[in-house]
Amino acid sequence: MPTAARSHASTTSLAPGGLPVLYRLTAGAARLLGASGARIVNRSPIASPLRHALVRSAPAGLAMVDVCGGRLRGTRMLVDLSCEKYYWLGTHEPRVQEWLAANVPAASVVYDVGAHAGFFTLLCAALAGPDGAVHAFEPRAENVERLRANLRANAVPNVTVVAAAAADRTGEVFFVLDSSTLQGRIASHAASTAAAIVDVTTIDAHVEGGAPPPAVIKIDVEGAEGAVLRGAARTIAEHRPLLLIEVHSGAAGREVVAALSRAYTFTDLGTGRPVALPPPAGHYVARPAAAGAVR
Repeated sequence: MPTAARSHASTTSLAPGGLPVLYRLTAGAARLLGASGARIVNRSPIASPLRHALVRSAPAGLAMVDVCGGRLRGTRMLVDLSCEKYYWLGTHEPRVQEWLAANVPAASVVYDVGAHAGFFTLLCAALAGPDGAVHAFEPRAENVERLRANLRANAVPNVTVVAAAAADRTGEVFFVLDSSTLQGRIASHAASTAAAIVDVTTIDAHVEGGAPPPAVIKIDVEGAEGAVLRGAARTIAEHRPLLLIEVHSGAAGREVVAALSRAYTFTDLGTGRPVALPPPAGHYVARPAAAGAVR
């Protein structure tokens, strides 16, 4: 998980004028160096002072910027440059970017569960193309607003935004709002003053309501992975989608395995190797067992 993004007011705003000079220079360097060069710089002694300098000169609020690198290079995104530079630089979870590029074919249907501001939603929409579709599930209102703004900024026509949490039931739930917009979780009750009431649905209900079934599901839901899969049991059994799951804890890993039974095999996204079950925290590919070896 990248550095936490701060919570924003519900009304987004564009930073006035262009980017500060340091940001323009950094963007130019990122484009020139490419992904491998950026990784070298990130491990070098200049990385820490550069990050601090960028934070100090970041424009206030949200800014509409061009992504500098990665699979979304050239895409417009509304970001907080003080704490979301990984979106702007295109360095956000590079292994996930590359896996999606290799596994989301044209004309496919992707469910992005836990879409946040839409970085991976935008990538999947581009990969699936005009004959494909992406359904982006996101319960937090300020994230939904920013997700929609990013889709409008890029004139993306093939995304359906589902302003709800995906879990194992439908209706409304308490949702704990962390100070970071990247984090939040379903609670059994109003656990704190930071809890809000959000809509909740299941993937099965979404498909039964007429949505096309997914070929690929990407899940990043801060520990509720098992609930998402339980709520998708019929869809998974009937359509056998490929799954990319960020497991947030050992307990969540046990829930994931229980929900999928022996119907899926798991590999570590970073190493490509099969993993012992239940998987610990990390990114995993879950592939239908009958489909053969996982990439």
